[in-house]
Amino acid sequence: MKRTLLTLSLLAVAALTQVLKAQNQQYMSFQEINQKWKTQEIKLPRNVSSPSVTQLVRAFNEVWRTEPGDMVVLKTDNPKKFKKMNSGIDAVYSVEQSASGNFLWSIGVGDAPWMEARTWIRSNGHRFFALNISAPDASESVMAFYDFNPDNSMLVPDTGIADGLVPETEVGRMSMKLNEESDEVIVNEHIPGWNSVLGTVYTWDGMNLKRGGTTFTGFADMIAQYKEDAGELPNDFTKFALVDIDSDGIPELWLRTEDEDGAFFCMGGDAPQLIATENWKIKGNICQHGVLVAGSAGTGAFYAHYVLLENSRVVDNIHYNATLDINTDEMRVEYSRGDKEISVEEGEKVTARLGEAREVEPVWHQLNME
Repeated sequence: MKRTLLTLSLLAVAALTQVLKAQNQQYMSFQEINQKWKTQEIKLPRNVSSPSVTQLVRAFNEVWRTEPGDMVVLKTDNPKKFKKMNSGIDAVYSVEQSASGNFLWSIGVGDAPWMEARTWIRSNGHRFFALNISAPDASESVMAFYDFNPDNSMLVPDTGIADGLVPETEVGRMSMKLNEESDEVIVNEHIPGWNSVLGTVYTWDGMNLKRGGTTFTGFADMIAQYKEDAGELPNDFTKFALVDIDSDGIPELWLRTEDEDGAFFCMGGDAPQLIATENWKIKGNICQHGVLVAGSAGTGAFYAHYVLLENSRVVDNIHYNATLDINTDEMRVEYSRGDKEISVEEGEKVTARLGEAREVEPVWHQLNME
């Protein structure tokens, strides 16, 4: 009996999968929607003058059909069928509208795309409608914006904000995070291989979304690591660059202040990892397999910090100090790993693994930490 039930369950899942695959052939691609949504107005029924976010999503989906949009329509029109399809271990989508009627999400499991939508009432009586549809890994996204005119029940593309949403970096992919309880919208830029994202905050001002500051997720932890290494907090970082230091296909992050203080971070792990800090006395050099920070440590003294990277992680960390003995006119050299002194032979062996310094011309991007 148990085997029969299991077989039937598997057959049901297989049948549902085939249905979804068949539906998917009718869905519009992210690329096609992005190319066309700005050019087409959408008409709602004339008697709709104060639509909920669900009604606006339905209207959008009638023109630009997507899987999460279909799930919103299904839950609205046939809640019993939706519940049957999305209950227990066979659940495919979760769809919810806020009590206020101004926020909605439609989130799929596995490889299914997800949707968030939000409305605001403009000071002129119109409604502003923002919608994001993204692949699970944010490799593709649609960010669409409309003005709803209650006088003619028309959704008109609002391209002013959309045209200003361009990636800060040469490799980033964007998606948008909407919020039910806040008037802040965060536009996230996803760097391939990173768990952190570059987020720009936009705040609703009654008519439009106003651009604010930009930061990285995990930035507070990055500052704490900087302070622990440098002994003090930096001035505000004003620019950043992406440099693939260890040539593994995942770029590292290089931060700089106006005073040219800086820091390097690995971003490919679960959390940002400090590589090294630099300042006006000791500057960072990118080598073939890591970072060398070196400079004067006072009269007759020289300091260097060698950091070896592999697969976007720090794998060794060596400090070098050389001091001139004024009595013998000889240099006294010390190597250490953390708090433990190591032999000169071992130190030279490790530091040699960094390879030669590379000529790097980083592309600097503005960082506004408002």
